Amino acid sequence: MALVEDATSYVETEVYSIINNRITDTKRIDKALDMLLNCAGMSMKADHLFRRLCNYYFYLGPVMTSEWIGIYRGMYCTDSYDGDETGKDDDIDVLVETKRKMGSMAMTIITGDTHGDFQRIEAMCVLVGTTADDLLIILGDVGINYYGGKKDAMLKASLASLPITMFCLHGNHERRPESTGLYKEVEWRGGAAYMEPAYPNLLFAKDGEVYIIDGKSHLAIGGAYSVDKEYRLERGWGWWADEQPSEDIKRRVERRLDVESWRVDVVLSHTAPLKYEPREVFLDFIDDSRVDKGTEKWLDTIEDRLDYDEWYCGHYHTDKTIDKIRFMYRGAIST
Repeated sequence: MALVEDATSYVETEVYSIINNRITDTKRIDKALDMLLNCAGMSMKADHLFRRLCNYYFYLGPVMTSEWIGIYRGMYCTDSYDGDETGKDDDIDVLVETKRKMGSMAMTIITGDTHGDFQRIEAMCVLVGTTADDLLIILGDVGINYYGGKKDAMLKASLASLPITMFCLHGNHERRPESTGLYKEVEWRGGAAYMEPAYPNLLFAKDGEVYIIDGKSHLAIGGAYSVDKEYRLERGWGWWADEQPSEDIKRRVERRLDVESWRVDVVLSHTAPLKYEPREVFLDFIDDSRVDKGTEKWLDTIEDRLDYDEWYCGHYHTDKTIDKIRFMYRGAIST
């Protein structure tokens, strides 16, 4: 045990050096994570440092971070790497019971960002016993239009085999589906949506459309600003200039709300109105004054005028509720 603590103390210095100096050398970060992974099951400090470094690494390389998290879960069967102990196992238990009560009736489940890591979704499908009639809403940063090639196609093919239909918002760490050249616009539940013919059970919302799901009207608004934009541009990683809603998209949303007399039952968005930002989860090495909050400010104006019952959003990697706004990440709920 003393050897474990000695090793952890050694890596601790390296972890804080990486974070405090904003190191972007991925090989150096991977080496530190590898050392921590070997100690995490025997040291609470190592476990904490692993999670802390993953939080930092995510904004440099979300895909690689997801892979590290997958290895970590496989070794230690932990719940959530982000320190949120709100009981995701409890969420699954509730879903299982809900499905049992509903019998053959289709159920709708909402969850947050997946970033190309679908281990928890695969497990949920098995444990809950979902079918293709069940619907999973993912609130952006899905991660299946990230690479733009064979790697995306392989992931989509794997997901298409799951016994569930996925309805996704566009986030900020991925291409817009309409810009890939792979999707066609289809009519779905009263609104226009994007579907790739090879994977008909993987759908994306079109911003500003209203869908009827379980008898309720759902307004979809995707997109947000990437706080890690500078890191991505410096390293040549994926970043897309159309990540936020354009002025045309904003006008489309507002025109649709005029048609709806500014009344919908549910709002589905990637980011949140500015007044509800969960500032406690902001990363201290990100200069918030340089973050473009244009989308959040605009959503503020929407939220001020709109008559709605529920609002679900992702983006912030936290599970919490403020008034009628519910932030979703690793949690999953049935509506």
